[in-house]
Amino acid sequence: MRARDRRTLACLLTLASWSCAAADAGPLAFVSNQGDDTVSVVALENGQTRAKVSVPEDPVGVAIDARRRLAFVTSTKGGRLTSIDMDTLKVSQQVEAGISPLGVVADSRAGRVYVADWDGNVVRVFDAITLAPRGEYKTGAVPCGLALTPDGKRLLVADRDDNQVSVIDTTSGMTEARIPVGQAPFGVTMAPNGLYAFVANVQSDEVTILDLHALQPSTTLAVGDMPYASAYDPLRGRLFVTNQSDGTVSVLDLVNLEEIARVPVGEYPEGIDIAVEQRRVYVANWFSNDLSVLDADTLQVVATIPTGDGSRAVGQFIAH
Repeated sequence: MRARDRRTLACLLTLASWSCAAADAGPLAFVSNQGDDTVSVVALENGQTRAKVSVPEDPVGVAIDARRRLAFVTSTKGGRLTSIDMDTLKVSQQVEAGISPLGVVADSRAGRVYVADWDGNVVRVFDAITLAPRGEYKTGAVPCGLALTPDGKRLLVADRDDNQVSVIDTTSGMTEARIPVGQAPFGVTMAPNGLYAFVANVQSDEVTILDLHALQPSTTLAVGDMPYASAYDPLRGRLFVTNQSDGTVSVLDLVNLEEIARVPVGEYPEGIDIAVEQRRVYVANWFSNDLSVLDADTLQVVATIPTGDGSRAVGQFIAH
């Protein structure tokens, strides 16, 4: 019997098996709840919480490695990086990750995880399976949001207190450029073609678009009050940006370079991610303890999903 046939038979015989259900569950959201030290695992097809995984001492940043079926979570107060097995929904590994680890991104090709140490002014590198340390890169002051080019060769780091984005060669560890942006940059989002990146500048209420060929700013677009993070919609060429103090999401048309909508969501929105095939955008609301669900086409909120206390989910938190 082939391995695939054996797996199918096992699923049929084990009606209560979570691992079998997970294979057909559709996208899952891993939402860090800083206030109650948990990660809510939400099945996005029905909005039901599958599990709450204990991740102590202020879980904030989230990253997904779909190839290894692992979710990574940083704990800012505890100085830890935790991996969660997406099939068992249990903690797989946990390791010390600096003074105040926050932003995190996973490179599924290379099997690496990059963590921005907010107070350490470095990005720390870990093995995706074992979480063994693999080195570190010096950054500017107060690194937070991270993004990788699709080939994994460049790492972009938002250096909040230097008002810049560092571009790091992941092979050599050398800094290729320090690109000036707006005030207090935080979230960084990569375009799928790797040619552009989008930076949310919290204190100047704008998004800077970076030209990664020229390694310089391309343009700046005004958004709402205290923009924090963004998600890119490749089908319509739109960028969705969370505005913390507004309680809104700005929708930017990247063809005409203009804001086309500002959608009210929950209270103090931070993390944001998109399920492109389902045409849904998910927003983690820190103060209202939930996810707002936006229709990516109509730009309307179509549902609200309860999560946990202090939902932040900074980074990529949807596993497809």
